[in-house]
Amino acid sequence: MKKTALLALLLLATSLVAQPGPKGGAGNGPANSGAGTPAAPTVSPLATYVASLPMEALSSVEATQLASLREEEKLARDVYRALFAVNGDRAFANIAAAEQRHMDDVKLLLDRYGLADPAATTAPGEFKDARLASLYVDLVARGKASLVEALKVGATIEDLDLADVGRALEASDNRDVDAVMQNLAKGSRNHLRAFSSRLAAMGASYAAQYLPADEVAKIVAASHERGAYDENGKLLAGTCTGRGPGGRGQGHGYGRGQGAGNGSGAGFGPGDGTGTNCPNR
Repeated sequence: MKKTALLALLLLATSLVAQPGPKGGAGNGPANSGAGTPAAPTVSPLATYVASLPMEALSSVEATQLASLREEEKLARDVYRALFAVNGDRAFANIAAAEQRHMDDVKLLLDRYGLADPAATTAPGEFKDARLASLYVDLVARGKASLVEALKVGATIEDLDLADVGRALEASDNRDVDAVMQNLAKGSRNHLRAFSSRLAAMGASYAAQYLPADEVAKIVAASHERGAYDENGKLLAGTCTGRGPGGRGQGHGYGRGQGAGNGSGAGFGPGDGTGTNCPNR
C-alpha cells in the first residue's frame, strides 16, 4: 500500500514538471497592420482592376507586344531559376517567383482578348522568339561565372524589360494594357534596385545597356515601390504604400516550467506591408 502511494506521488511530480507553463506567442494581428506575412491572395488587386475596365479594340502592334512581353517575362523567370540552381542565392528564387506573377499578369490580357499564348507549351529555356532563345543561352552562361556576374545578368534583364515595357506603353492606348504595363515596370524597377544594391554591397556596379544611364541611376536611387498601379502609374485605391506599423496580436505559446497549462501572450509582427491589398512584386 505504501509503495503504491509513493509511486503515485512520484508520477504526479514528474507530470507537473513536464507541463508547459505560460509564455508569449507569435503575433497574428490583422493583415497590413504589422502582422506576420499572410497567405498570398487568390486574386490580385491588379486582376480585379483589369476586370473592371472596358475591353477596347486591340491593335496588331499591341497584340504583338503582349505576346513578346509574355515570353520576355518567361526569359527572366527561366534565367533566374537557372542561376539559382547554380549558386543557390535566394534572391534569384524570390525574383523568379515574382517573374511568374508578371507572366500571369500578361496572360490576363492574352486570355481577355483571345490571343494565343506563346509560352503555353514551351519548356524552361525554350522560346518561340529566336532572339530570346539566344539571349537565354548567353545570359545563363555569363551568370554561371560568379555571383557578381549573375547579379549583373539580373540587372541586365530588368534593364531590358523596362525598355521594352516603356515602348509598349508608348504604343498602347488601352487602359487595361496600360495598367498591366505600369505594374510590370514597377516590378522591374524594384528588381533592378535589388540587384544593384547587392552589387554595390559587393563592391561592384551595373552599367546601363538599354535605358539611358541617368535613368537607371535615378531608378536605383529611388525607394522600393509597393502596391498596385492603375493605367497612369498611380496607386490603386485601397492598396498600401509602405511598411505598416508594428502591430500587436494574440498568440499561444508553450514553455517549460513548474505550472500546468498554456498561456496567451502578446506578439509583434514585422509590419512588412505584404497583406492582401499590398502586393510586393
